[in-house]
Amino acid sequence: MNENKVKIRGIYSTALTKFLLNNGFKIVDPSNKINERFNTENSYDSANILLCDKNDMNGIIINGKGSESLIEVLQGYFMDSIIRKIETGTIYRGTIKKIDKNKNIIFVNIGNNEEGILNLEEYWGFLRENEKVIVQLKGIINGKKILSSKLRIFGDSLILIKEGFNKVSKNIYDEEERKRLMNIANKIKIEGWSILWKSHAQGKPDLELVTEVNQLIQKEKDIRNKLNNIKEDGIIERGSLVYTVDFGGISKQKLDNLRKSVANTVIGHHFLKAGGYSMLTDFAESLNIDDNILTDKINKVLKEEGPKEGSYYEIIHKKANGRDIIMKGTVIKAEENEVLIRRNLRYGKFLDGLQINIDEGDYAITSIKPGSWTLTHKYFNKEGFQKGSYININTPIEVYPKFARYIDLEIDVIERNNKREIIDLEKLEEIKKIKAISQELYDKALEIANKIVQESN
Repeated sequence: MNENKVKIRGIYSTALTKFLLNNGFKIVDPSNKINERFNTENSYDSANILLCDKNDMNGIIINGKGSESLIEVLQGYFMDSIIRKIETGTIYRGTIKKIDKNKNIIFVNIGNNEEGILNLEEYWGFLRENEKVIVQLKGIINGKKILSSKLRIFGDSLILIKEGFNKVSKNIYDEEERKRLMNIANKIKIEGWSILWKSHAQGKPDLELVTEVNQLIQKEKDIRNKLNNIKEDGIIERGSLVYTVDFGGISKQKLDNLRKSVANTVIGHHFLKAGGYSMLTDFAESLNIDDNILTDKINKVLKEEGPKEGSYYEIIHKKANGRDIIMKGTVIKAEENEVLIRRNLRYGKFLDGLQINIDEGDYAITSIKPGSWTLTHKYFNKEGFQKGSYININTPIEVYPKFARYIDLEIDVIERNNKREIIDLEKLEEIKKIKAISQELYDKALEIANKIVQESN
């Protein structure tokens, strides 16, 4: 039996509970609905792994000790999923290198020739170049490390936060447990610090939690002392790891099948929920009618909403690093098997892949086909002459009334002068190297790229 105890919340909870139980994980603190569906023991054991929805509902966030083993089984089954490993909370000794008051930011050297960005409003201390500072990693945006001087000290059950108010994780639903944890925090009263109880605190004895608080207080003092003992900029304290998993269209279908084995599930359940159609999905599943009739009714609703010729449309191009690139255009063709949108291009820019300039009046026609592993952009000048094509290779496209979404697999094929060639193979290699994608997904992307080039010969 797997010793890892997992707490799950969100739109994927039923499917993933089924999947993880099948793989030997223990589910703790299940919701009432999960208890009803799986007849599980209503265990309030403390979870060592927490799993919940991402903000965009297109995947999940996983954190806690033992997350690596969960990631391994997920990636092995959900082939078109993308994994990101994110480090947060790492504490550095740094040096202020530059202050840009116009942009309200401070550039901080954090060692190993790395630089971080600190918001001027978040800095506590002397504001002068070459000043030594303690800063903490908040996150990474577009490859840039975002820092804060308001430290958070991370423990298994809690986070000590500079100033603020005592809080309990929103993922702890039991009111009695929330009251207990707040009472513990209010009795401790640490000057200048507040406590945020993490989901992992649930069910732990009072004495164990108080002991951990005291250990973190001492840890904060040790970190401050290190500032004077370390001679060079660099890491003082490692942070915690959080994993995000983005599910592609195939993965959502597998999740549907898992859910269907234990609950009434309409075709495309997770596709619909991730697209913002939770109420429609829940209502459809509450009706006791034939699946085919339900599917027809849902498809009718989606068709009435769009896409329609002349309407505004978005393409959400999700990168493996988590960044979303939004492409906007107007629908010029809307059929069941293909949506074409026209995008006017910004004059003066440069199309890197095709190595061509964007001239005044240039535009692109993008072909979007539901379930396709490719997205084709054709580029034209104002007279309608085709300057080139760019074939993006991605997870199967999910087409919604107002937008389409997929995950970019980095490798692409370009076409110029009736000749096709593969570009950015090294980027595909890189995301495989860091285990963002499975070997199976890597092989699939490479196979598609080679096939597209061979078809032109």
